[in-house]
Amino acid sequence: MRVDLFCLGLLVIAAQAHGADGGESSGLEVMFIPTIQYAHEDIWAKTPNGRGPHFTGVGQIVRNQPVHILVSAARFTTDPEGTAEVNYRVTSIRPDGTRGGEKEGLKLIPRGKSGDPRYIHRAAEQLVWAFGDDDPLGTWRIVVEATDVIRGVSVRHEQPITVCDDALLQEPLPPGTEQSRWLLNYHNKPVPQQLLAAVKFIAENPPAGAKPRSDAENGTWLGFFEQALVDNPWLLPHIVLRLDKAEGREQELLATCLAYAKRDELSFFQTLPEKARAAFMLQRVQTWPAPTKEPLSGAQLDVLWGRFFASGRFAPIRELVAVLAYHPYKDALEKFKKLEKKPRGLPLEAQKNAVFGAVVWSLRSNIQQDKVVRDYCEGILLRKELPEAEHSWLAGIFRTAVENLPKGPPAVPAAKPAG
Repeated sequence: MRVDLFCLGLLVIAAQAHGADGGESSGLEVMFIPTIQYAHEDIWAKTPNGRGPHFTGVGQIVRNQPVHILVSAARFTTDPEGTAEVNYRVTSIRPDGTRGGEKEGLKLIPRGKSGDPRYIHRAAEQLVWAFGDDDPLGTWRIVVEATDVIRGVSVRHEQPITVCDDALLQEPLPPGTEQSRWLLNYHNKPVPQQLLAAVKFIAENPPAGAKPRSDAENGTWLGFFEQALVDNPWLLPHIVLRLDKAEGREQELLATCLAYAKRDELSFFQTLPEKARAAFMLQRVQTWPAPTKEPLSGAQLDVLWGRFFASGRFAPIRELVAVLAYHPYKDALEKFKKLEKKPRGLPLEAQKNAVFGAVVWSLRSNIQQDKVVRDYCEGILLRKELPEAEHSWLAGIFRTAVENLPKGPPAVPAAKPAG
């Protein structure tokens, strides 16, 4: 169960706040959203300023699944010198109404000069919450109380969140799920509890008409699975348990994914039960498409895209953009094809040409289709992070991608001037 995607910077979900004594409205507004969208720091910092980041709230989790409590405030008070100070605390209320855990003394706005109080200010200290094995199942309430220290008033807001048992991890994907749509949209509405169901679905439903390839060559899915596990280490024992019980194609795919994710942990196999270990060891030795500083295959780029689709993080997009540095080799493949006497194997320059073409195509396509990719790339351009030539390439890709968007393109940053 998920609450709607919304713009935290624009939507006020708190009621008009009242003073701690129940008196008149203080004007202070406190907003918060429990989310498992772990790229929230990137979405705040790496997109163009003032755009208003989009987050998805979560209403249903399992035990030990961490939840980020994103808190913001608006209409707080500043003194004549422009100083503001807002603190907050978070309390959980059990399904039976008794008080659970509490975290207080958190800084929403540290004492000091502050910006315009009419706009949203995210908390300087963000909180990660988890419900442990001893916590009861059922619907809890998360309560955030914020105090405007300058004026001496407090406001309170709460939201429900349901803690489910592990049976949630065994549920199949919803009817009508499309594999590609599920994967491409995952970073907007993360559902890590569906990862095991997705592996089973993919094992049983290979894409129609797709070119046959081994699981070890499917960079997008390998990168996706690896990143999902990095962000959700609480899933690992559940994955191992499923691997120990799985059969046939599901076992093979799950073992391959786990072998890729744990490829650098040479002793990991020793932690596995007998049947899971046997399946894991069959897939352990592969030529993996792990990304490098100078990628030379499309599968390595696919891994980066998979990591992005799993998390919405900025780093994979930045690594993909960095491949635009291959632009000097953009004609090398055509020159190679024209050679009467070709050397053995594809020259390094021609490989870089192929990878360059792949990254140009994939950036253009995803900038057009995915708002987060679009915002990240526009942020890179506005911050002028790239050398002049790569900046011009990204600006051209961006311009081409957005020119036919239905609601009109964002302003296209100009190419970085020479010198």
